[in-house]
Amino acid sequence: MTQLLAYPNGRWLRLGLLLLLLAGGLATGPGSSARGQSADSLFEAARAEAFGAGDYERARALAYDALAQSPNYHGIRVFVARTLAWEGRRDSARTELTYVLERAPDHYEALKAIIDVESWSGRPYVALNHANAALGHYPDDAYFMEKRAGLLRWLNRPDAAVAQLNALLAADPSRESARATLRQLRYEQLKYTASLSYRQDTFRGGRTPWRFGVATLGRKTPIGSVIGRVRYANRFSSNGLQFEVDAYPSLANGLYAYVSVGASASSIFPGFRWGASLYKSLPRSFSVELGARYLNFGGSETVIYTGSLTRYHGNYLFRGTTYVTPSTSGTSLSGGVQVRRYFGGAKTYVSIKGSAGTSPSDPVFAEDVRRRSSWSVSVDGQVPLSSRTLVGGSVGYDEEELRTRTMKRVSVSASVTYEF
Repeated sequence: MTQLLAYPNGRWLRLGLLLLLLAGGLATGPGSSARGQSADSLFEAARAEAFGAGDYERARALAYDALAQSPNYHGIRVFVARTLAWEGRRDSARTELTYVLERAPDHYEALKAIIDVESWSGRPYVALNHANAALGHYPDDAYFMEKRAGLLRWLNRPDAAVAQLNALLAADPSRESARATLRQLRYEQLKYTASLSYRQDTFRGGRTPWRFGVATLGRKTPIGSVIGRVRYANRFSSNGLQFEVDAYPSLANGLYAYVSVGASASSIFPGFRWGASLYKSLPRSFSVELGARYLNFGGSETVIYTGSLTRYHGNYLFRGTTYVTPSTSGTSLSGGVQVRRYFGGAKTYVSIKGSAGTSPSDPVFAEDVRRRSSWSVSVDGQVPLSSRTLVGGSVGYDEEELRTRTMKRVSVSASVTYEF
């Protein structure tokens, strides 16, 4: 061999050997290394790349090498589909899983994966169809039963979800996650809310305190909540009642309304009042409100326009509100801010509020629309006593400048709410 390389044309032989060595090196690359490995070993290497190194692209390359050897190794194809779904490539994941389920309709892992892919794609009806098919193959499987219950809950079919969870717990009483979901579902099925609240305003200067009470009964309906309310007031040594009905109809996805009508035979309250607002959800956890309030005090009419912007951020709510009241003497304006901190859920919170201006922020009485200026600050909160009973309270201070006097008062309130 050495002698051959020494001949004049030996340089061509040396070049040929170099090309052969390079070709041999390329053959040891990713594509051809599969030739010396089994599908199982390639699958193991792919899993190591995905779960160890987090390199899904390299993992799929190894998995496809394995599938080239064993096209019907369905576990590998399900693995490929999972990595695609994790990267948000759900159409591609769906294609791979369809390939498996067309050939093996009862493939357990493929059924689990397709339910997840359709759920993550926001297609609960399609996911439910797959969950039903899975239970056709595995009627007593706790995983598929719990998945189906979750999808029924998502689709606002609580009775069917409860029935599914009861069947699951009858077969597997130790399934604590299902038991917790069942408790939450039963709570969500409660349709009625009743509450009582009491407030007392104490004034500087010796004025007799004012006392207020509110009783409400609310009911959830398929289109939104409806609330009946009775207000009681004892002011200026007079008693009065006002009756109201509020509704919060859902108009479309992310759009709902507030509608309220009230009437009273007492001079303390407006003889007739109404309110209406539209609320629209916006991107980045914002929502906006635009509305109006109308009050009629014995022929004296007032219209107040309102708007608000709300943002949820983590456990906090931030809201800014404005009220505009046009009149013949000029337009009055006020604004308010609120910051609320939630603790472990929507029913436990503490808020701080502040407002300033001339328009009323919560128009209930005649002097609310006759003041020249005002400012207020308050703190309120709510905590659950049990799964159905809530208690709340607030304390606030405000000053109002009216035409003939300035009122300075401290307001304290307490409330209890029961859901059934």
